[in-house]
Amino acid sequence: MTTSKTATARPSSEEQRYHRRVFAWAMYDWADHGFITTTIVTFFPPYFIAIAAPAFLAAGKSANDAAAMGLAADTASNVFSLVIALALFISAIVSPIIGTYADLTGRRKRILIVVTAFGSILASMMATLTTGLWLLGLALYIGTQIAVNIALGMNSSLLAHVSRPHDMNRVSSLAYALGYIGGGLLLAGNTALFVFADKLGLDSGTAVRIAFFTTGVWWLLFSLPLAIIVPEPPAMPLTNIISGNRLQGALSQLRHTLRDIQRYRELFKMLISFWLYSEGISAIILLATAYGATLGLDNTALVGTILLTQFVGLPYVLIFGQIPNPNSKWRSAYVSMLIWTAITLPILGFIANQRGDIDMMGTFALLLGSQLLGVLFSATFGRELFTSVTQRIDTKGAVLLGLAIFMIIPIWGFFLKTAAEFFMIGWLAGTVQGGVQALSRTIYATMSPKAKSGEFFGIYGLSEKFAGILAPLLYGVVGLITHSPQASIFSIVIFFAVGLLALRRVNVQEGSRLAMAEDEALATLSASSNA
Repeated sequence: MTTSKTATARPSSEEQRYHRRVFAWAMYDWADHGFITTTIVTFFPPYFIAIAAPAFLAAGKSANDAAAMGLAADTASNVFSLVIALALFISAIVSPIIGTYADLTGRRKRILIVVTAFGSILASMMATLTTGLWLLGLALYIGTQIAVNIALGMNSSLLAHVSRPHDMNRVSSLAYALGYIGGGLLLAGNTALFVFADKLGLDSGTAVRIAFFTTGVWWLLFSLPLAIIVPEPPAMPLTNIISGNRLQGALSQLRHTLRDIQRYRELFKMLISFWLYSEGISAIILLATAYGATLGLDNTALVGTILLTQFVGLPYVLIFGQIPNPNSKWRSAYVSMLIWTAITLPILGFIANQRGDIDMMGTFALLLGSQLLGVLFSATFGRELFTSVTQRIDTKGAVLLGLAIFMIIPIWGFFLKTAAEFFMIGWLAGTVQGGVQALSRTIYATMSPKAKSGEFFGIYGLSEKFAGILAPLLYGVVGLITHSPQASIFSIVIFFAVGLLALRRVNVQEGSRLAMAEDEALATLSASSNA
């Protein structure tokens, strides 16, 4: 009887360790999304322009001259845009090299923690920025951008080592869900501090600097579970290394991989498709508030929509993680809920467009009413209605569904007129944004050899960095030609359409087979070298 009890207890203990490890890894998204949403997306760009603009005033002009300050702010904005491009370019070049080095040395987690500590210190140092310290602001921004992008690649490279193969969809989606919670909570707290700063005896600049400080502390503090619980994956013996020099070995290995693209044909087809539709996703994220501002929407609507998207994304990213799971009894209901949302929200948007007088409370009432009806419909009729369709949806199919819904956003944006519609589009974006990104990471992880996870996720990160160049460029060119922001936002649909078609051509099963075969070969090499 004792032996039986022990045998029964052991799997339970192993399961507990597995779930602790998964949760600790997923908590890193909670940690870094606090910095991303509060500093990178919301507060730093306008704050930098405010502290840098006086330095770009034309000679002889006063800060009281509105026209001169407007021109100076525009110059500061252009300088900041160039610095963003520089930071992303450096990140794109450095990430694959560091990822390959991490594979060779078995230091994926160690490098992640070091980069996190460095980035979080720089993030908190932004609290020292005041008017005139714009050069320091640019230096800190470049450093944190490089750090967070390297960290994102290193953390993603751990996915295949932390998760069981059949559980990667759920694990990746859990991380994105926690990212939405962590990023949303910190942003909500810092936004409240900014809005009510005067009631607390603070000026707005001090409130923003406090927000900068908190993001660094948040990032470092919530990375501790990963640092303590997640084990360091072992190094694997790779080919083309130079004995005694791991850095040169990393460069040699990376060159070999890039030359040998044909060997990883399906993986690189996935990378190209991901780059294409990520262009669209990045454009929606980066340009949404700018587009709303050109239509005359106030800051409350713009910032409120960012927060809304964060919290809507939480349940929907978990839904996406379950859609490809054949063991989920509710997967057809989840598909039904997505389709219901994709159909009903544009209908509500049409109503808001025609009436033009729906306030914020009315908008939320319409959205919540639509979602409650969607839950009832999906739990009853929808669950049966979409059963046969859902059975054919795998991970790639779920991403394709998300991209099809994403295409609605720029088309709808062409007709957008009211703040109510902007909230509705934000809600629709929240339903698919995290799910598409989480499952894309899963597909890429299953097609990447575990031994080269750092290298390949460094290349994946390179694709992410360059995503965000073409779509904004197209947006700007179309705007210059047509002088129509509606035409500019509509042009973004091309990236979703082409990316969707490219993804359809990716053979995930073949790519996964090749990755498994290479892992087996490297495991054999490792065993023979240790013998």
